[in-house]
Amino acid sequence: MLVKELLRKDVTPLSPQDTVGRAARVFALTGLNCLPLVDQDRRPVGVVGIHQVTATLLEPEGRDAPLARIMERSFRAVGEDSTFDFLMTQASARMVVVDQAGRYSGVVTKLDLIMHLNLCLGRTQSQLAAVLSSVPSGIIAVDAAGILTLVNPKAEEILGRKAGDILGRPVAEVIPDSGLPRVMKSTKAEFGLPYAWGKSSLLVSRSPILGPEGVVGGVSVFHDASEMVAVQKQLEELRKLNDELSSLIESSHDGVIITDHERILKVNASFGRISGLAPETLENRRVEDLDASRHVCLASVQEIFRLVRHHRKSMTVLRRLRKGNEIYVTGSPVFDSQGQVAKLVMNIRDVTELMRLEDQIRRLSAAYLVQPIVCQPMEALGEEVVAESRAMRNLLDLVMRVSKVDSTVLLEGESGVGKDVLARVIHSLSSRHRGPFVAVNCGAIPENLLESEFFGYEKGAFTGAGREGKPGLFEQAHGGVLFLDEVGELPLALQVKLLKVIQDQKCQRLGGTRPVETDVRILAATNRRLRDLVAQGSFRQDLFYRLYVVPIHVPPLRERREDILPLALMFLRHFNQKYEVSRTLGHELLRVLEAYSWPGNVRELRNVVERLVVTADSEILEPRHLPESICPSREISQNSVCLDGVMDLKLAKEKVEREMIAHALATSANTREAARLLGIDHSTVVRKAQRYGLT
Repeated sequence: MLVKELLRKDVTPLSPQDTVGRAARVFALTGLNCLPLVDQDRRPVGVVGIHQVTATLLEPEGRDAPLARIMERSFRAVGEDSTFDFLMTQASARMVVVDQAGRYSGVVTKLDLIMHLNLCLGRTQSQLAAVLSSVPSGIIAVDAAGILTLVNPKAEEILGRKAGDILGRPVAEVIPDSGLPRVMKSTKAEFGLPYAWGKSSLLVSRSPILGPEGVVGGVSVFHDASEMVAVQKQLEELRKLNDELSSLIESSHDGVIITDHERILKVNASFGRISGLAPETLENRRVEDLDASRHVCLASVQEIFRLVRHHRKSMTVLRRLRKGNEIYVTGSPVFDSQGQVAKLVMNIRDVTELMRLEDQIRRLSAAYLVQPIVCQPMEALGEEVVAESRAMRNLLDLVMRVSKVDSTVLLEGESGVGKDVLARVIHSLSSRHRGPFVAVNCGAIPENLLESEFFGYEKGAFTGAGREGKPGLFEQAHGGVLFLDEVGELPLALQVKLLKVIQDQKCQRLGGTRPVETDVRILAATNRRLRDLVAQGSFRQDLFYRLYVVPIHVPPLRERREDILPLALMFLRHFNQKYEVSRTLGHELLRVLEAYSWPGNVRELRNVVERLVVTADSEILEPRHLPESICPSREISQNSVCLDGVMDLKLAKEKVEREMIAHALATSANTREAARLLGIDHSTVVRKAQRYGLT
């Protein structure tokens, strides 16, 4: 409390030259018992009390005596902004208050001080009563004679007695064996002792109340032990759940990291196994402070942390560690009651071992599987997509990621590799899947009709135009996807207009006067190298860069031979159902199909399987059922080699060597068995397999 809060400024000071009679009049009018005396600069020089004035008035001519004769120069002057000390020996009417310049400002009287102390005391009592009422434990207190002086509401509830009925009575009458007299006598506190009260079991703590002259009372705090048992049981359950959760996290084969909004809270041992980092070195560290420049795993953790907090949903990234292992890092947000991201759970999975097992299963299946069973590792992409090879799996992973955005995609690859199928997959997985999918073969439309087909026309726009006009492909694909197949075949004149429409998202019909707004995602495909066409001047460079936002190269079938067998089995099942037959692929035929280079890619394989199903004269399909273009119609022995053209002898030798080693690995359980089939050393198989990139 500051002095200025108690300051009384209505007291006019006197000077030492004023008379005793004037001071008596001021005392009579103000009711004060002490007056300050100031000099000409209003600086306090002393005080005069009512007793000195009264005594001087009784003297002869005492009324006219100057106050300088009886004033006391012993007084206390304090500043307005000083803190008031209730324990000051001169906290009385002799307190004179001055301002910052040392000039008189007012006084603090005893009456004002008493009134303020009473107000503070009332507030303190109210606060104490509120505290005692809200405490969940029972509290009783006694004085030095053992008489009850305090009983809070919780004590009333536990004891079953009203405070008004027991206050002022000896505690021994109300609570036998309360233990308070013993504690007050020994002056030693007791804590957490059991005490039976009726049917209730209490836990009691007792303590003496010490004053300046010794023990002045005692206090006892108690609560129902059953409540403590319930709380303890809840804590035990929480501890058990926490232990179970920690055990589950630690037993996970995948790495697990749990963070709050900025720090790592938990890291399991599996993350240390995958990353090579000690989990205890990461816990309690800020995610942004991790040294990610030298460790791919930590960089992935930081990336997922930022992505999930920004997008507020689960996110996944695929990364390759420096030691060659591939990992999937998935982050999932945990929201609090306000909908904010409170925690983040990351799962780090090493998929290298899984891929190795899948490759082994595929090789075993290639040797023994003869029934038409199609593996569908990417079920979400539909039955038409088969991805057994690593190249196709990586490609489909990219396809799934780009399908979530509206970027322009350019699919590159040879004819028949399935670019149109991938375009439909992108459409089906995108947010535009409810919109139309309009596909156009840019090389199949006559040049004089391209503009009208793309942009439409109004009625009467040209000779032969329909009466009602016709919307163009961009209008038809509004809200969906426009797939430009063989985009490299577009004439230069149309490329300029196409670029304008893609940039502005507006087109205008032939013969029309107003632009039409379009909302279209562009997917393009080509079997030609557009960069070469740009260099030759037959394809516009600006249109090329407009289309070349996300290029996806679809490898030919000869570069992903692991997909040949699953594709053949899928086509076989389809045509078996279509033509109501039950053909089966024989072992010899499977070897020929895997060895063939398939210049027509997936389309050629599909046509060959359909031809086999339709023309074969037996249920088991054999190499003799194949057309001459794939393998000559002669008995194919174990030592025969199918040729599909003339090439450099050295390259041909390497090609045959690679295919023979790949086939031996695919049809054997391990490299030693493959070496036995090929008639060479085991070390030679391992060395050449590494040279040709075979697993």
